[in-house]
Order: sequence, then C-alpha cells, then structure tokens
Amino acid sequence: QIKTFKKDITGIGISCPGPLDSQNGIILETPNLKLLQNIKIKEEVERRFPAPTYIENDANLFSLGEWYANGENKSKVFGGVTLGTGLGFGIIINGKIFTGSHGLATEYAISPVNDGNWESQISISGIIKSALKHVGRDIDPKTLYQMAIDEDKNAILVWNEFGYNLGLALSHFINMLDPDTISIGGGISAAFNLFEADMIKALNKFSPSYKKFSINIFESKKKELSSQLGAALLVKINQKH
Repeated sequence: QIKTFKKDITGIGISCPGPLDSQNGIILETPNLKLLQNIKIKEEVERRFPAPTYIENDANLFSLGEWYANGENKSKVFGGVTLGTGLGFGIIINGKIFTGSHGLATEYAISPVNDGNWESQISISGIIKSALKHVGRDIDPKTLYQMAIDEDKNAILVWNEFGYNLGLALSHFINMLDPDTISIGGGISAAFNLFEADMIKALNKFSPSYKKFSINIFESKKKELSSQLGAALLVKINQKH
C-alpha cells in the first residue's frame, strides 16, 4: 500500500478502453490494451490506495468531460467520438452517461462492416491501410497530415476516404440516437480540417436528422483532458449516491 497517499483524495476515477465490466471494475477483452485484459483493475488499485475506485470506458468519460466543458445543460443528448488507436463512442443523455442494461452500450466500433469492423477502418491502422492503397507505402497519420497540407493529392485522398467512412459510421450513430451535439476527439481529430468536408458529405447523404437539424459536430479543444475531467466527474457522481 502507498504510505504517502493524501487523505483529502476521496476517490480515484480511471478512464480505460472498452469493453469493460465497469460495475465490477474489470477490464474485459479490450483489443487496444492487451496487457491488462481481464484484469480486476478496481481491486488492484484499491489494494494499493485507500480510496474507492471507479472505472469507465474512455469514450464515455471523454463525452462526459466534453459535455461538462461545453455548457452542461445546453445539450439534452450529447455524443462523443474518439479517434486514435481505436474508435470510441459515448453518449450523455440529460447529463448522465448512457451505458445500456449491462454497461456495454455504444460499443459500436466492434460492429462488422465489409471485411472487418468500423474500428479497422476508422483508426490509425485504418489510415495506414488507406495510405498503402492511395500512396503505395506505409505512412503514419502525422506524416500524412503534413503531406496533405502540402497538397499531396494522394495523401488528400486518404483523408477524404477517412472522412467519408467516419461520416457513414456517424450516420448510424445519429440515426439511432438523434443527438444535438457531437464532439470529435482523440489524436486523429487534429486533422479535422482535412476530413470534415467528406464526413459532412456522407452525413448529408445518409442521415436525415443531420441534414434537417444541422447537428453541431466539432473538433474537441481539450482532447484527452476531457477524459481526465470525465474521470473526476465519475468519482463525484458515484459519491453523490
């Protein structure tokens, strides 16, 4: 046990890639954190720190942090999307994380599409595969971003394809949940200006709600800080009850 733990710390919130058993504090078969698969993280942390510990899906906590940072009560149905190693979705309804009946709601990224799932297309690995197709070599997103800024036509095609695929996935998300606001975060969101136009093309084509009501979809300003804020709010929410 850590002897120097501050007594004024009332709880610990952990933001973690899903899927999770958040109620029991267990990381399940998460594809993006294989080292900690099936670990009882709540039990492990509480054994070392004298404070109650709570875990939740990182996309859910990103969404909660973004909802709070962007005016709390302004949005009845607030969506969050994280773009990075994986693809995460979260939804905040009337100020509460929507987790479904078993805590596994919004795990849409693992749903099958074409020869893989949405995460295999809308992620860092998906961008690299697209680069192989359009550019002819393995290129990381940061390099592709700079190439597109420098008007490399093939790099631009990669971001066009990424944006359209994201728009397709978001059209399903919007058609099912009809949010009024969606924040886009994660490392890849830094390229929002490169994929936004094609994302909107797909949304206008496949989502009547987006086309009619001009749902606000924007790049997160706080990025990963919103997940940290969400983790702190998770502690606060749990300790109110």
